[in-house]
Amino acid sequence: MLKRKGLYSVMALLIALSLMVTLAGCGGSEKPESEPAKDPVENTQPTEEQVVESSAIIEAVAAYLGSDPAPAPTISAEEVDEKVVKGGDTGYFLLSIQKPEDFAKGHVPGAINIPYAQIAKAESLAQLPKDKKIVVICYTGHTASYTSMFLNELGYEAYAMKMGMNGWNEESAGLGAVVPYAGSAGLDVSTEAVEAQAVNEIPEVNTGAQTPEEIIIAATDAYLSAGRGPTVSPQEIDEKVIKGGDDSYFLLSIQKPEDYAKGHVPGAINIPYGAIAKEENLKKLPTDKKIVVICYTGHTASYTSMFLNQLGYESYVLKFGTMGWNDKTEGMGAVKAFTKSPGFETVAN
Repeated sequence: MLKRKGLYSVMALLIALSLMVTLAGCGGSEKPESEPAKDPVENTQPTEEQVVESSAIIEAVAAYLGSDPAPAPTISAEEVDEKVVKGGDTGYFLLSIQKPEDFAKGHVPGAINIPYAQIAKAESLAQLPKDKKIVVICYTGHTASYTSMFLNELGYEAYAMKMGMNGWNEESAGLGAVVPYAGSAGLDVSTEAVEAQAVNEIPEVNTGAQTPEEIIIAATDAYLSAGRGPTVSPQEIDEKVIKGGDDSYFLLSIQKPEDYAKGHVPGAINIPYGAIAKEENLKKLPTDKKIVVICYTGHTASYTSMFLNQLGYESYVLKFGTMGWNDKTEGMGAVKAFTKSPGFETVAN
């Protein structure tokens, strides 16, 4: 009887060992308990897709800014009147991004209307030709420049009409509630250079789009849908930042270095407009502050601000640039101060 019990014990042990081997074979692909699988939610590293999306936007802007000859960001009201309105040059296409109610009150003759907030919609882009020079017209030149950067990234040839309806006819009813340029605020300027280190990460864009064109459109539409204002006034920056010391703002001058040296908004760092898409320069910009971009009249700052907002920064333009800050500063360079519009004819419908 004892022998039989011993035999049963040996058999039970062999069966147990066999089961253990079988179970181990079935579960061989799993990680051992000492190396648990990582929770993907906790992975904070940017995915390859996010990096590619950011790169697509940066590369499009770098290609546009690096064109030879360097692209002109604006076209004057005088040239539009002479060549297009009076001259009938069919190589141009006039695009007003006024609000529909303002467009109805007064706009540049011959322009079609697509409101600014709708410009990245598929049905809006379908109306625009790629074989003509697109002249974008807003109220003061700022949102037209935002729009022109976006269109140029997509391969259109776009220009902002300088100073918008304000530059066309400052008495136009098509300006709506927008306040025309009222002159310089006459604020203090500085000649002291401010440096910034390239220590920040460039934001990762994650629209889920696939092609560069789709990524640019999706990133632009996301920014426009957020409803943030495009500009900030010189008086607000002077009060909050220069005098108030609000460190939630970051001032970025895109003046030419020689003009920046002659005079700039106090506290602003300098990255020239043509170099804004370089990685080492983007890394100088913080992702946790409101970036205020400063140029001469507000136009190239608006081109820059659209780019930064597409990348995920929170960016605004100093309204009317150094001209609005202090039009007496030598840092204005050779830029003309626009104090009076030609008063060209508008049409209403």
